[in-house]
Amino acid sequence: MRSNDDLKAEYLLIQNQYEAFDQRALSMKALATPLLGAGIAFGVKEHSAEVLYATILVAASLWLLEAIWKGFQYSLIARIQLLEAWFRGEGREDEPPFQIYTAFGQVHRQQKLLHIVTRLGLPFVFLPYLVVIVACAAILYWK
Repeated sequence: MRSNDDLKAEYLLIQNQYEAFDQRALSMKALATPLLGAGIAFGVKEHSAEVLYATILVAASLWLLEAIWKGFQYSLIARIQLLEAWFRGEGREDEPPFQIYTAFGQVHRQQKLLHIVTRLGLPFVFLPYLVVIVACAAILYWK
């Protein structure tokens, strides 16, 4: 059945893309965490408020970037759920395949800001960035 194969191919493509967002985030954290830690250490060692402020800025930027990526990732969920329902026999029989861009765009346009703001508060998004920001702010406060 052609549509079954097409929908299966679309599902696998979207699922792989969904998981790739997590891999990118973990790679970014793996690179950023030691660098942010080095920023704190260097700022403390050199008594440099400028380095600590720069570390805060970088951490906040990476935190925001990760929240944006998480919003992109979550924009794929509706289509994944629709395809899973179709495979359970709960969807339209004539479900058109390869609607990734259309489905993504519908969700993303509706919830762009919501996706970013709500994702900032997820522990797997804000760690380690919020910890770095709080640590730098505490060091600056008690200087």
